[in-house]
Amino acid sequence: MPDTRSQPLCSRVITTPFMKIAVIILFIIIGVLVSGCMSTSPPAAPSVAPQDRLSGGTSNASIPNLTGRWTGLTTGHVQGSGFFSHHNGTYIITEQQGYAFAGHKEYIKPDGNTYYENFSGAISPNGELIMADSDRGYSTGWLTGPDSMNLLYGEDGPTARAFIQIFTRQK
Repeated sequence: MPDTRSQPLCSRVITTPFMKIAVIILFIIIGVLVSGCMSTSPPAAPSVAPQDRLSGGTSNASIPNLTGRWTGLTTGHVQGSGFFSHHNGTYIITEQQGYAFAGHKEYIKPDGNTYYENFSGAISPNGELIMADSDRGYSTGWLTGPDSMNLLYGEDGPTARAFIQIFTRQK
């Protein structure tokens, strides 16, 4: 029998292929246990509440309050009537829930009568606006400050019209 005293201990003890496989499996199991992969404790609860999908994670406190009376310059063009510019348009936002709002607009037509139309609107997290009125028109725009907005209005049909409104909130 050969003298094995000069060989490392692991090669003297592990002599058969079966024993070598058993030792390798034992090392793998110990490695898994040491690394914590077999941990049975539940995952830690998130430290922040899940974000509201509609608000993009913002609270209602960060949504600008749009309620109030908005007035200013309106300038544009109407098919069949031509160009115009006046300070006769007013948007009154009477209610708001989160990003959605509603109200009515008032404007004086060339016949001298005041007209009223209801509208529904929404504001995006970055201040973009869209409003649909009760007739056929749509306004898109953006907030330019806490009390100022620019709106672009469009309406199709035989008396198609397009204009810009530069509004400030009246205090």
